[in-house]
Amino acid sequence: MTIRGLTHPYAGATACSRMFVNGFTFRWVKGDRYVAVMRGTCVDQRRVYIFSDHFNDGPVFETPQPLIDAIPAPHTEWADDSTLRQLIQQWLAKR
Repeated sequence: MTIRGLTHPYAGATACSRMFVNGFTFRWVKGDRYVAVMRGTCVDQRRVYIFSDHFNDGPVFETPQPLIDAIPAPHTEWADDSTLRQLIQQWLAKR
């Protein structure tokens, strides 16, 4: 899936924020207009600092996983964890 304004989840070395919630990985890359959503815990062979999380019993993926959705991101700071958390909660409420 290619979306204009969304960095491919496995390409580039651009800084990003990531949250792992309810069996999904949410990735917001600096400068992107969308938050990538992937199924599972996806670390993409990169170092990841996890502030807090409750992992499911499933595996942690180090290899590319398919993009399952893209959430429109506001023009705010990509590293704003409260905005990312709010976007995630809104997305989960629609599922």
